[in-house]
Amino acid sequence: MERSNKIKGLFFKQALLVFMAAMLLTSCGTTRHSVEIDDYVLMEGGKKVLGKEEGLTAFVFENNPRKIPFVQFVADKYEVGKYVDVSYWVNVEGHRLKVLVYDYDELQKYFDMGQFMVTKQENDVNVVGSKEHFIGLSVINNANEDCLQPNSLFHQVAINYLTKLKEEYNNL
Repeated sequence: MERSNKIKGLFFKQALLVFMAAMLLTSCGTTRHSVEIDDYVLMEGGKKVLGKEEGLTAFVFENNPRKIPFVQFVADKYEVGKYVDVSYWVNVEGHRLKVLVYDYDELQKYFDMGQFMVTKQENDVNVVGSKEHFIGLSVINNANEDCLQPNSLFHQVAINYLTKLKEEYNNL
């Protein structure tokens, strides 16, 4: 009888130890919250351009996989002729601006895209274009100035242009 009580006590202590270890491990983990991009977000620290130490600000929005790939859309619209490493010059409100399109690997390299929630999930059979979840764009002027920086004189011009471009793409 005494031996049976010792075994039960030992079992109880081991079970308690395992339970406390499990509680400790789960309580130390951080919960990761995802943010939904309703329209777009501006993220700093993107591609670098000549003469600037800091990375560019990116205009990031969620991709619609039921549409053609965004790079194909802009390459065709602005007659860039290629779908890889897409960048193009455009005249907006009398200003010459260069738009740089991030590919999937660049978005992952420069930004933590895991912090954003994907709301436009599609089955593979419904995907027409790209399976990329997000699209990123940066804008510079002739002097390689970041036009999406809040203190830029071109900030609102660039935001208006990119918002219209995004809407045009989504209305295909």
